[in-house]
Amino acid sequence: MSSRRNSARIWGLILAPAALLALAVTATGQDEAPRRPPEPFRVFVHATPTADAALQVTLDDALPTVRDRVGRRSQWFRLVDSAESAEITLRITHYRQANLNLSVRGNLSRSSMYGCWATGYHYVDAVALTGDVREALSGLDHRCVDVGPSLRSAASHLAEELERFAKDNYGTLSRVKARAKEKRARGETPG
Repeated sequence: MSSRRNSARIWGLILAPAALLALAVTATGQDEAPRRPPEPFRVFVHATPTADAALQVTLDDALPTVRDRVGRRSQWFRLVDSAESAEITLRITHYRQANLNLSVRGNLSRSSMYGCWATGYHYVDAVALTGDVREALSGLDHRCVDVGPSLRSAASHLAEELERFAKDNYGTLSRVKARAKEKRARGETPG
């Protein structure tokens, strides 16, 4: 009987570290982003207030389009009206557009961007914040002026970058979401 107890102890000593290792692997696996989260993350999109009136006008012009494009990624995001109720804050910091004249020589195809007489671009810069994580993001649309670059395409690219940010920081976002749910359950204001 004592040999059975010793055998059980030995197996217990062997299996305990293996069980702890399996538990650790499972816990870190939860930080990996799924193809689609169980529920969308709440996102507050706003423009950075600035004293520069011209810049403020451009930011305010870009804001509805960026909100629309982030909201279209409904598997990952749900727009909210305040930073306090959001798991992610997307702060638009800059929006610019321009046309660049190119003097191209040679017989280049019209489908090539370098075959254009001029190219244009739209940039939307933003900062994404969640928990202690902060990352600068940019949306870009750059193409021939004939085709017409657009704020809508730049905002779509920014929303794509926000989804990448959410996937890269899925563990942090999940913990922020869990804390916010606990606060809502207790009747407190999340934030």
